Amino acid sequence: MNNIARLENKGKLFVARPLGTNPYDYRGLFIFYEADIQKAEEMVNNAPAVSSGILQPEIFHWYGSAALPMYL
Repeated sequence: MNNIARLENKGKLFVARPLGTNPYDYRGLFIFYEADIQKAEEMVNNAPAVSSGILQPEIFHWYGSAALPMYL
């Protein structure tokens, strides 16, 4: 949770939420304020659960509406 708070305080994290049961066994979803995929990978790989090998991330580009922050 400290990593999530750190990313949020730096203004890099838009959404972080757990996911329910799903056919891919995905555990959660993070949406970053970051257009550079390499920088996003660095942020994800620095997460303790990822760097320790507990979780393995999959990173996708996502294009959302610029108005989305107003709805959240």
